[in-house]
Amino acid sequence: MFRYCIALVVALAAGALTLPAAAQTYGDTLLASVAAKHRGIASIRIDATGKGARRITVTRGKESGVSATAPLSNAVGEPIGSFTITSKRKVAAGPIAAELARRIYVADNLIEPDPFVVGASRSPRAQALVDAMIDRFPDLVTLAMHVALPGKENTIIASNFGRIGKLADGDDADVIARGTIRKEVTNGGRRLAVELPMLDAGGRAIGALSTSFTMATPADEARAYARAIAVRDALAARIPLLAALAK
Repeated sequence: MFRYCIALVVALAAGALTLPAAAQTYGDTLLASVAAKHRGIASIRIDATGKGARRITVTRGKESGVSATAPLSNAVGEPIGSFTITSKRKVAAGPIAAELARRIYVADNLIEPDPFVVGASRSPRAQALVDAMIDRFPDLVTLAMHVALPGKENTIIASNFGRIGKLADGDDADVIARGTIRKEVTNGGRRLAVELPMLDAGGRAIGALSTSFTMATPADEARAYARAIAVRDALAARIPLLAALAK
């Protein structure tokens, strides 16, 4: 699995992929990325359960050929539904479902608008970096860059759960202005969220980086925190200047 949104951008540019004309959702974006990577797939379907037992269905293409179904979880490893594909030749649904799981924090992400704010757009370079970190760190649950690109407000420009264009809040601003690092244990002690200053290769603060990692036990917090620092530093090494993320 590698760089969902970059594959999507390339497919769009080549005219090989058409996104739904109706309101685009984050689920639509994920399924379009699967179609861009696995060209032999005729149809894709996600059936999930959101908050309040809401049934969520996201589909792409028309069912044709051999079908395969696999359980679908979210990035924390919680079951949320199933993933089904059809194709001319049998394709294992499990590995693709596992790739998708790393890009769904909660099932309701699937039906959120994408972009989250009208007129916003992903930074292709930033999204490629996010995807690279998701692939590199298997215990990384969520990753989002809150950055003010030149001439723009501070928003999420790339993430593994959508919400592109969401404005930075007070906590984000505090992290950026004061260099604060914020930590919070969530999901019943199974996840550590860490928000910390995002740096470029020269050590300059260029935004806020929201991360979270799975924890096996409360004693795992120190390891998870160290992983957040490792992700921040790995990203910084690949960002020479803030302007590089505008490409």
